[in-house]
Amino acid sequence: MVEDLKKLMIDSFGSEGAQKRYTMLAEGGLWDAEKLIINKYFKKKGVLLDLGCGTGRTTIPLQKMGFDVIGVDIVPEMIQTARELARSKGMKLNYRVGDATELKFKDNTFDYVLFSNQGWTHIPGRDDRQKALKEILRVLKKGGIFVFTTHKRTYSGEYIPFWIKQGVKQFILKPIGVKIKEIDFGDRFYFKESGDREITYKKSQYIHVPAVGEVIKEIIKSGFELVEVNSTLQPHNKTPLKYPPAFFVCKKR
Repeated sequence: MVEDLKKLMIDSFGSEGAQKRYTMLAEGGLWDAEKLIINKYFKKKGVLLDLGCGTGRTTIPLQKMGFDVIGVDIVPEMIQTARELARSKGMKLNYRVGDATELKFKDNTFDYVLFSNQGWTHIPGRDDRQKALKEILRVLKKGGIFVFTTHKRTYSGEYIPFWIKQGVKQFILKPIGVKIKEIDFGDRFYFKESGDREITYKKSQYIHVPAVGEVIKEIIKSGFELVEVNSTLQPHNKTPLKYPPAFFVCKKR
């Protein structure tokens, strides 16, 4: 089941419409909140792993800031597009296709790891999300910093019907043998639109929407030291979100 969801995720982000969409997003560069966190915790220039790099939205500015960056994404089309975009800008960037649950790097390779834009929660299955945390811990140097974001589970307003439905599926239907697509409580399937009529695409996408406490438990379980949790930072200060993502800052002891 995990492999089916992984394939769904790769196919949805590998679609032509998604490539066009994420090429446009790459031009936006780092979020305001990302700049704040990076300036606060990535205090010296070093080797940085940009996980879930997509088309290079974060990789390009991080390289320009002086970090030695390797961009990794599980979607081959994303890496191909990222390479083409870098060439169009006259930049040489190290992009690789890779899986966060099985990183092809030696122990203690990186000073920093960034897993932006809720990328960690696109990994299906709690076991694989934990596996990714342990892999990131392994490839970080002692004292290295890992930053990632997630959506926050919100049990209010327009989300109440959704969580009631999810609860019925997970805790009533699943125990009596009814087959459901969701693996864990918090899994969500949705259709993503590009927002541009000329390149509109509609593909089912998967994401896990965790409670902040759930993420903290997974961080501690993996062996990381939790340095900061911030669920109030706005990605873009000029266009505030009603429910901004949560930032998690972790350190390898």
